[in-house]
Amino acid sequence: MRPARGAVASLLLSLIGAALSGYLYFLHVGLLRGEFLGGAACGGSGVFNCHAVTGGPLGSFLGMPLALWGILGYLSVFALSLLAQQSAEWALHAVTLTALLALVFVGIDVALLGLMAFVIRFYCLFCLLTYAVNLALLFVAVRSLGRPWPDALRQAGAAAAALIPSRARPAAGLFWGMMLLAVSGAVGLEAATTFLSQGPGGAMQTQIREFLSKQLRASVEIAGDPTIGSPTAGLQIIEFSDFFCPACQRASKLNTILIANHRRDAAFTFKHFPLDTACNSAIGHMMHPGACAVAAASECAHQQGKFWPFHDLVFEKGRLYNVALVEEDARRLGLDVSRFQACLKSGEGMEAVKRDIAEGNKWKIASTPTYVINGVVVPGGFNPSTFEAVVTILREKR
Repeated sequence: MRPARGAVASLLLSLIGAALSGYLYFLHVGLLRGEFLGGAACGGSGVFNCHAVTGGPLGSFLGMPLALWGILGYLSVFALSLLAQQSAEWALHAVTLTALLALVFVGIDVALLGLMAFVIRFYCLFCLLTYAVNLALLFVAVRSLGRPWPDALRQAGAAAAALIPSRARPAAGLFWGMMLLAVSGAVGLEAATTFLSQGPGGAMQTQIREFLSKQLRASVEIAGDPTIGSPTAGLQIIEFSDFFCPACQRASKLNTILIANHRRDAAFTFKHFPLDTACNSAIGHMMHPGACAVAAASECAHQQGKFWPFHDLVFEKGRLYNVALVEEDARRLGLDVSRFQACLKSGEGMEAVKRDIAEGNKWKIASTPTYVINGVVVPGGFNPSTFEAVVTILREKR
């Protein structure tokens, strides 16, 4: 493959990569607004969850989302591909630099894939597609060089020197002008997005700090409750929740992001506070009929080590979940149905739910979801950036 033809292929691949990265940034902006965009491909059940991968601190570098860094990387390849159209010499320089950039991209991809596999434990489908684009870029650029790697590396210095602007190389000035425009646009876009979601610099942290200073301190009993993570973890997150609460259904998606990005330093515990007068006499009127029954069923699933699969199954449908199907779902999840039925009939599951309700009443829990983070009661939900700000401030107080 000739360098000029390889540059055209690289241009097309850079546009595909930029579109994928742009979509990932769109998901990032949605998370800042508390929206889980992208459908099942981004936040469904199973191992694929773009929100868990991109929504936490591991999804950013130097304060900017990795998606924006990806856009900048692809724009640099795009600019090089345009330079390649100037002459055969420029085509060779551009393809050489594209090969080096693609090699760097692939190296970063390997590191990020390791984070997904071993730290976050979720995969981002659209991230994996950008990895495929980067491999294709590397393949195309290497084929276009038409020479062994050592020779190509020796030409890298000359290729980079060709990008130094001068009167003899006006095209190099065009390249840097495009890159300056791209960097300025990316930084400006992220600054505007941050301002719209968090206000002026430091304003959100100030408001959160003031809010937390007024919140109740609680020492919640969690022995025997379903927990993910170590009981001795430095970050203890407890959620009082209701399976039929729409806000809790959204919070369950956020919890996945929190857990995925804090597996090494956090523990997450689920406690029941159904807004159903059938078991919760503390609420003034019935809000979520059937929530007590589902909560009791989840505790019977917990007895057999299946609380979290049951939790995910119910929250997938939320208020639309059919309480009459609990036994059928227990069978689908692999529970011993006879033991499950005995737990429900004996009232063991309901007793566990009522213990959680009593604990919630003790600490004046009045709505769901309500979190207790390192002993501080925080009613309402979060978005990922707000949660990280809360955690940072609470850690300052230790």
